[in-house]
Amino acid sequence: MSKRSVITTIIIPVLFILIVVIVLVNNQREYPGELVFAQDKVDFGTIPEWEGTVTRSVTARNEGRSPLQIERIRAGCSYAKITGPEQLQPNEEGTFEVVLNPKIVPTDARAATAILFTDSPRTPQVYLTIVATAKRFATLSAEICDFGQIVPETTHEKIIKLCVNAPLNLEEVRLMPSAHPSLTWKMSPDPDSTCFLITIQLKASKKWKQESAEPRAYNAEKPFSSSLTVAFPNERTLTLPITTRIVRPVTVQPKTLSYGAVDKDVNPSVEFTLSAKKGFKVLSIQVADFLRVAAPDDWTQSLHAYNNHGQQEKRYKVFWEMANSPELLREEIRILTTAENAPITIPVYGLIRTSKDETPPPPER
Repeated sequence: MSKRSVITTIIIPVLFILIVVIVLVNNQREYPGELVFAQDKVDFGTIPEWEGTVTRSVTARNEGRSPLQIERIRAGCSYAKITGPEQLQPNEEGTFEVVLNPKIVPTDARAATAILFTDSPRTPQVYLTIVATAKRFATLSAEICDFGQIVPETTHEKIIKLCVNAPLNLEEVRLMPSAHPSLTWKMSPDPDSTCFLITIQLKASKKWKQESAEPRAYNAEKPFSSSLTVAFPNERTLTLPITTRIVRPVTVQPKTLSYGAVDKDVNPSVEFTLSAKKGFKVLSIQVADFLRVAAPDDWTQSLHAYNNHGQQEKRYKVFWEMANSPELLREEIRILTTAENAPITIPVYGLIRTSKDETPPPPER
């Protein structure tokens, strides 16, 4: 084969093929796939949660000159799911469906951002905003009915508003349980709106019995807790936790008195305050012989008779007279008042500091 024939039949075609390949590769690099949504936000508006899931569609187009692969989709929230084509050819349009479950849309939900990951260097991540507001079947004006701190043998009342958004026979709405030893409730129409008012009354007794528990005294560590269930005729329910802490009619601050370590030639003092929402009298104060309780002067007592919360206060000083006291002080102060039969007990602690001369030598080994 002549040299000219080799150039004509082999070298020229090979060069042509290489040029074509280079051109195609360059074109592919210059014009990759590109995913573009017709709109970058899907607004569901306000959706009634009792009507079930809702679907909205949004279209997207591959505006590049190469096939586009959609590798994965991240919805950006738990209440939405996005499905669509896995691949789009150049200039091809695809439809993506956004399915939303309004039952699990949070009350304070904000816009969620979905991300579509592609193999395109121009649009590796494409964002889609999802906006939705769920209209609840029924709502209560409070998440918890908290009576705060109350004293025994008193009755307290709270009013909670119930609003029902779905059409149903409200005469079949029930409040459960129907009977409770300490709680009573009733429902009546709200004169100022289309909602209802649930009036809850709590009578604090000296003892109560919780589920699967023995009766506890009112000064137990755990608070009183129960719940009210609003049952609707379509088998839906709303639960309202009820809580309170039953405290003594007269409280003491601080609950424990401590002198710390003091020298024996000093008679130290500490103070405590008795307070109550209603007026009371101190009948007796029982202390050890080496403790002395004294009330402040009359003008000081009247000055601190009521605090900022409108509670009556009585302040006292406790003097530690060390002449006949043991070195380690571990005693109690017992106070009887007209507010209750049970005494108020205040632990008292202290230690007489021993001088270096009186410190016993260490034991011999």
